[in-house]
Amino acid sequence: MALFKNDVSEYVTPGRPEPARLVVTIEPVDGDPDRHDVTAHVDDGAVIATGSFVVNPEWRTPGTRTPTKSFVPEPNRPRVGAQLFSALFSGALSRCWAQAVERGREQGALHIIIRSTSYAVHALPWELIADPTLASGSQYVAMSEGWCVIRERPEPHPDAPAQGPEAADPLEPAQLRIIALTSSFYGIDQANDPRIIHEAFPASDLVTVPDVRSIQLTQAFQRDDVHVVHVLGTGQRARQGWQDLVIGTADRPEVVSGRTLSKVLRGSALRLVVLAACDSDQLAAQIAPSVHAVIGIRAAISDASCLAFLGGLYSALASGATTAQAVASGRAQQVAFASSLGDEWAQPVLFQHADRALVLATSPGDSVTLPAVPDAPDAQSPEDRVRLLESTIRQANLRALREQWDPVGEADTPAFVRQQLEELTAALGTPTGVTR
Repeated sequence: MALFKNDVSEYVTPGRPEPARLVVTIEPVDGDPDRHDVTAHVDDGAVIATGSFVVNPEWRTPGTRTPTKSFVPEPNRPRVGAQLFSALFSGALSRCWAQAVERGREQGALHIIIRSTSYAVHALPWELIADPTLASGSQYVAMSEGWCVIRERPEPHPDAPAQGPEAADPLEPAQLRIIALTSSFYGIDQANDPRIIHEAFPASDLVTVPDVRSIQLTQAFQRDDVHVVHVLGTGQRARQGWQDLVIGTADRPEVVSGRTLSKVLRGSALRLVVLAACDSDQLAAQIAPSVHAVIGIRAAISDASCLAFLGGLYSALASGATTAQAVASGRAQQVAFASSLGDEWAQPVLFQHADRALVLATSPGDSVTLPAVPDAPDAQSPEDRVRLLESTIRQANLRALREQWDPVGEADTPAFVRQQLEELTAALGTPTGVTR
């Protein structure tokens, strides 16, 4: 439990044993987009369980891809977590789960690895899986001390190894090079993210690029002397459920597709990409095969909650925590100190190939200055409130049109409907409000 802002002590405890690993591989069945084959094993043992998994459309966040059914409003999240857990770990995989829990308790930590090539699988809120029988103080698996949910999306290319980028040893803080690419949107102070990073890594080489343009973003991703790229932007849904990254300024936004990012990052040596942007979980899934670790945000997140997460994340990384430990630290800060919705802790998603520390652990005698998380403004200007209302109306109209016409296909969609879709999509390229 975090005792104060950016308290990371429980995530960098020296001598903690290696976590147990439960690897669950979920792959779609040909001809049925909602049915999947599942295999699971604990640690490095042989496959000990096989089963099937059927996706319930109610588990998906509105706006994610649904090839066969209409979207429905996102239901109560605890219920979603319990249903996801039951669908995956009851029946054939129940013994595997019991073994994983036993190993996790013995070793003090458990990593649940959700491995799939399917974007539809990664669109599900795995961070919410909940086992009501856990006696750890929280039924949510990802909120139990030392336990976390990690995603993997293997996608080997001819010029890349099947297991993703080769794991790299931790660096001295002074060796670390970070680029922070920030955007200026309504209600968001783009100086906050770099400030958090700088205060966590004062000895590292940090370059900040405000009001970032697409060419600057691609150049940053292509540099081979950079270890971490942080992007403050927002995501927007493209046709058929994909996501694009929106960066720049409110009056001059630029859109970068996930496909472009994936191509640019192929063969990258980056150790960590942080997409501090709403609706960036599918973007993270697209680029995950090309980098050691990438963090995205599922659905919307308030600025206050995102800042709390980033404070816990970078503080833990600077103290020598692994990426998974740092993400857990960020979630704890969201729950304890963010003046936002309590369930936003489940919005950040982590894709990675191996759980490694970014920098060498701080020695006991060293003092660490933890970053002060800026307080997000509680009030909005009248102009921002009007923009937020207009954006909400446009989003509702756009979602309704897509629900009705996406299953039909672009070729059979009337021209006037396509024009409405294009106009609404263009208008929503300018993010509003105090979410990211």
